[in-house]
Amino acid sequence: MSTHSVQALMLGKIAYGDKAHILKLWTRPFGIQSYMVHSVRSGRSGWRPALLLPMTALEAVVTHRDKGQLEKISEVRATPLWNHIQRDPVGQTLCLFAAEVLLKTLKAGDSTPDFYDDVVEMLARWDQPGTSWAMAAVELLALVAHHLGFALDPSHYVEGWAFDLREGLCAPAPLLHPEGLSPEATGALMRWFSDPRLVPAKGLRQELLDGLLTGLRWHHSSMGEIHSLEILRGLSA
Repeated sequence: MSTHSVQALMLGKIAYGDKAHILKLWTRPFGIQSYMVHSVRSGRSGWRPALLLPMTALEAVVTHRDKGQLEKISEVRATPLWNHIQRDPVGQTLCLFAAEVLLKTLKAGDSTPDFYDDVVEMLARWDQPGTSWAMAAVELLALVAHHLGFALDPSHYVEGWAFDLREGLCAPAPLLHPEGLSPEATGALMRWFSDPRLVPAKGLRQELLDGLLTGLRWHHSSMGEIHSLEILRGLSA
């Protein structure tokens, strides 16, 4: 048995009995882990319901027995406390979307501290007052794609080419299969990479969102549907 102080992001929870929950945390050193918490209202361990919100950043003391059983959390606190994204309906839905995507794509061995740090840095930018969220969902998917190995590399882009979501590279259009971004969407994304002020039009943002999700499903066949997507579309309409 070993005890560790870890940074973690809350991805999901499942009720267990009357008071207990099984929590899915993305820990910086250990990747995705499941933990049993017997009460979220117990002052002894520091748990309170607000800490269960998707993408809440935590510092926790965890105990690992490595015997195929659910691990335990002995202490926890929120850090940093998001001031904006978890108080705004669109921000809350973005957090829900991010947690669902990460939960359905991250497997054992996929996570690295650099990946974790990039996501936390992204959340910190989203949380800044006045930050546009028009490209937030696309940014998340592009970041996940980058760390899972089929990144869009602007240095390999040629004007008029399309992004092949199967191969993870740009190629002359038209592609020989449907799993790709159009040349228009690919160009808009590359320009946004170079200058985030160049936000693509709504129709292109929609194509980028759907296309990058298609790419993730191509590489993660068990990913399934992202249920928060339609809520996000409705709030962003």
